[in-house]
Amino acid sequence: MKSLLLLTLLFLCGWPTIASAQSVEELMKAAQAAPDKGTQAKLYKQVGDKLVAQDRYDHAADMYMKALAADRESFSPEDRVQMATYLSWADRLTESREELNRVLAQDPKNIAARSHLARVLSWSGDLSEAVAQADLVLHDQADHKEALLVKADALQWQARYVEAIPLYQKIIARDGDFDARVGLSHSMLALGNRTAAIESASTLKAGNVRQERELAKLIEAINRDTRPLLDARYNYYWDSDRNKLNRYSLESSFWLGNQKYGLSFRHTDAGDPARNNRAEDVLVKVYSRLTDTFAAGAGIGFTQVADRHTSNFPTGHLRVDAKLFAGSAGANVTREVLSDTAELVENRIRMTNVGLYISQPLTDRFSVHGGYNYKSFSDGNHANDLQWVSQYAIYHAPRIVVGHRFRLLDFHKQSQSGFFDPNNYLANRAFASIYYESRLLYLYSEGYVGYQTFRRNRIANDDIIHGGSSSLGIKPIANLAIEVNVEGGNFAAGSTAGFNYFIIGPRILYRF
Repeated sequence: MKSLLLLTLLFLCGWPTIASAQSVEELMKAAQAAPDKGTQAKLYKQVGDKLVAQDRYDHAADMYMKALAADRESFSPEDRVQMATYLSWADRLTESREELNRVLAQDPKNIAARSHLARVLSWSGDLSEAVAQADLVLHDQADHKEALLVKADALQWQARYVEAIPLYQKIIARDGDFDARVGLSHSMLALGNRTAAIESASTLKAGNVRQERELAKLIEAINRDTRPLLDARYNYYWDSDRNKLNRYSLESSFWLGNQKYGLSFRHTDAGDPARNNRAEDVLVKVYSRLTDTFAAGAGIGFTQVADRHTSNFPTGHLRVDAKLFAGSAGANVTREVLSDTAELVENRIRMTNVGLYISQPLTDRFSVHGGYNYKSFSDGNHANDLQWVSQYAIYHAPRIVVGHRFRLLDFHKQSQSGFFDPNNYLANRAFASIYYESRLLYLYSEGYVGYQTFRRNRIANDDIIHGGSSSLGIKPIANLAIEVNVEGGNFAAGSTAGFNYFIIGPRILYRF
């Protein structure tokens, strides 16, 4: 009884001043012995405040949840918004969102609660809702800095860079905000404006630990996209038509201004029970940002194929890409020599491909991709190839996706040249994938199951199909990645000539 009276007197006589001198352990004991819920709630909040001052946000979040559960109505809206903010810093996004919504239910005009709710929604991956909440704030206060920044960040994370950039520039013009400059640099980099991204990043100076982390991430992103790259890989291929393939490739790329240049070389040893042939490919390419909306690229090279004699053929490509709404669209023309089997090498099959594609996120989690290609072959055959993919992101980190793939592939005839050339090929596949990345490793894995039907040489085929692919990589140092890749299945259109196929091989990526 004496201890309860003492606690009550201390609280009435200026408890916050006295409590500030007490340790976390002492405050915890006082909270557990508090005479009523209101006193207990305030004591738990004070414990949380002390833990925040020590940068112990995870433990502070536990205390704030106890305080709010004990008696949230004993706190002012400002206190509740502040606790919700600390909860979000501890990655307790669901709890923060719920508390901010409670505050807004009582006071829909609470600008601080709504602007931070927009931030929490953006961190949760609900980007469209984050933009909507930020717009509600901006409707009342057009220059509200936090709402402008939240909206710009959400647009950037939706890949709507052209819309995000003016918002970042507006904030920067006003006070040179650090976070706005980081966002502007990321947006410029994504649009291919390498020089502007580097120029913007060069003016940044971190003022605290959080800003140091953000600056380090930006520099890493710039280095990842712009430093010279060397990509070496080997693949072993086998299929049920008894084709085998050993393929070695080496590719390098580098930037000059806003133009990306590349040089690639590929050697192929292809064999089957009747023959062993080889092919070499060399390609020089350039890709350039033309405006914030348009980019274009071109490549020129040659392929040499050899069996009993040697032949050389020119190869190359042209492509145009455009930002469209929140996604992209484009067109391409390619000329290549098919060298995926020994029979194709022997027959010197060349292919001209004209393609169109569109890729769009319809919501923050649901996206679609469609592509059409017209293919013309040197043996007189030609084909129409239509593909459609729809997918839904169940979780963002790690990224877990489920979706559906449709393919229509129809050849004019069976030319017996060594590639899969069906009539009225239809395939539907359901797939699921996961991507996980940490500082030292990354993993991608996908599996699918579905159904395919087609006719070839007047024989009808209907099959259940299944398969998948995986990549596992380690990053022993920041600029080096070592991968192992594997792929396989009985998806007929997934291989050049065989119904069952398997591919495995290592890959090394090094940035200078």
